[in-house]
Amino acid sequence: MLDESRRSICMLLHSNYDTDARVKREARHFAPRVRIRIIQMAERDQEPGVREEAGVEIERFQIVTRDLPQSSFYWGIKFLELTLRMAWRASRTRPSAYHANDLIMVPAAILASWVHRAPVVYDSHELWTETAEHTHTRRRFWLAVERWVLPRVTAVIAVNQSRAEVMVSELGSPKPFVIPNYPRHQPLSALPAPESSPLRKFVREKGRGDAAILLYQGVIADSRNLDRVIAAMAHVRTPVVLVLLGGQSAVSRKFEAQAASLGVADRVLFHDRIDSDLLPAYTVGADAGLVTYAETPRNNYLCAPNKLFEYCMAGVPVVGCAFPEVTRVMQAYPIGESFENSKPEVIAAAIDRLMGDRDRLARAREATLAVREKFHWDAVAPELDRLYDRVFAGERRVTPD
Repeated sequence: MLDESRRSICMLLHSNYDTDARVKREARHFAPRVRIRIIQMAERDQEPGVREEAGVEIERFQIVTRDLPQSSFYWGIKFLELTLRMAWRASRTRPSAYHANDLIMVPAAILASWVHRAPVVYDSHELWTETAEHTHTRRRFWLAVERWVLPRVTAVIAVNQSRAEVMVSELGSPKPFVIPNYPRHQPLSALPAPESSPLRKFVREKGRGDAAILLYQGVIADSRNLDRVIAAMAHVRTPVVLVLLGGQSAVSRKFEAQAASLGVADRVLFHDRIDSDLLPAYTVGADAGLVTYAETPRNNYLCAPNKLFEYCMAGVPVVGCAFPEVTRVMQAYPIGESFENSKPEVIAAAIDRLMGDRDRLARAREATLAVREKFHWDAVAPELDRLYDRVFAGERRVTPD
């Protein structure tokens, strides 16, 4: 177990703490015995300042360059301001360790460690250089950054074995600790009955209470292959409504227009983003959950997403893309149906195979019970403790035994 003396961790975060389930799990895991300070850039609708939640201090700040144009030149200015401001705020906390979530936060953590000497742990949620939003120029920039930071951090965390192997073989990373994106274990009795779920209420209010619900929860982005899924809904024979729970944006509005043009607007519903603490109560109301990504870039192909395990934790079967880490689970446990490629007709067939057969759906729901008992946060959190025991003990380079 971790030393219960006055230890502290400063977590640097580029996303929103309220909706980042992984960071929230890690922070709350440490909070009873280690002081945790989260520092993040405030979103447009968030006020800067400091608040406390469940024993975790969350500090938000704004950057003045946020509204500059989106060109690469101005992006560089924004990144520089974010890095310098984040480093200054992080160094002022004088922590026992810095915990940088994703590559974009590691330079700030290293700069902060030059001001207040403390080890840096790099928690790689993604293969950052291989995410969809990067241009060729930015990808080269991030490759150079990653190769610069890796020798300077004390420990590296990856979310699955496939990505860990890429980081070692191609980027020269020290061997990462593999700490997957598993949800906290909770009994099904702690969740509302499916019919009482706010998700079911939402669908009823849209006049589709008679339909089965296929839920997609997560980021609504082009890289999630959602245009193909929406096109697939025109071919699905089973009475199914697709709910995309991920918030409003220019991308979601584009998908709404696509659904309308295909004549499936009544079968594709869009729900606002919600706090991750509230998500399980929504998830349990689905008849099946959707795991979908575009085949490229490789960051997508090697994903093992939160939502796969969150669906199972709520007893919800899965319709999922046949990518390596997703297939690894779905072949071991018959929790649903997979689709081999992203043709709308192929996706539609997988949806119909599962959701059009009540017996198959029931068997898949039963299989989720085994997944939820194995793939949960309590099973992997001790690895995080072992990592930080050694970091706090002063080891300069910490890798798994």
